[in-house]
Amino acid sequence: MLIGRKLLTLATTVRRCRNWPALVWARLTGRGGPRRVVLRGGLVLELPGPVSEHWGQFFEPAVADVYEVGAARPDVIVDVGGNIGAFSCHAAWRHPQARVHAFEPQDIEGAAFQASVENNGLRNVVLHRQLVTRDGRAVEFAVNAENRGASGIFHEPGRGTLMPSVTLDVVPLAGAKSLFVKLDCEGAEGELIAWLCEQRGRLPARVQLACEYHPWCPVPLAESSERLRRSGFTVTSVTKFGESYLFATSDKSGGPSGV
Repeated sequence: MLIGRKLLTLATTVRRCRNWPALVWARLTGRGGPRRVVLRGGLVLELPGPVSEHWGQFFEPAVADVYEVGAARPDVIVDVGGNIGAFSCHAAWRHPQARVHAFEPQDIEGAAFQASVENNGLRNVVLHRQLVTRDGRAVEFAVNAENRGASGIFHEPGRGTLMPSVTLDVVPLAGAKSLFVKLDCEGAEGELIAWLCEQRGRLPARVQLACEYHPWCPVPLAESSERLRRSGFTVTSVTKFGESYLFATSDKSGGPSGV
């Protein structure tokens, strides 16, 4: 299974990236590599360092499109856990008609994110340098020095730096008929799914959720899935590249439901 996943990773990289020889070599050797990823459609993703050190931060969200934003038709896209901007830039590139609101509090990742936005001329992306919670409370945020992409909110006191947060109320939704929400927030996904369910009545007619669901999330996957179903969502759980993902769709416009 592991060998099959590695082969799929390499095949996907070859199929979707222009500079795949350098990327594949860095992946196979675990050393160095370029500081940018060039997708075949023309999008260029800037990295904070060599590609071998940041593979997980760009491959799944942009090269592999594990969140399936390429198949969506949203008016507004929300990215919680924006990291270096791979998902948001890919989404904005694929959907120039959509407004993209991304949330990423870390400085290094935010700088790489902003560089990709500017270098690709993306005018439909807004980067919020803030944490997101269900209720806008102050939370403890800790940086994972070994894997900055795994940095996140700690639910036990004394393990991180106290930081303010906002709710997704800061995202303007006036006139939007469809909303796509991507969550990769290292354990905070359970409470944000609860927020979506609580606010469903005032959200756009069509809401799509794509979420990497982490095993350390305080809210179990089964509980979040059931909450979504009770709120009128169609829910699917899948495994991609060894990680667990939750997809959900709610459509009150009379169109087809499903992801």
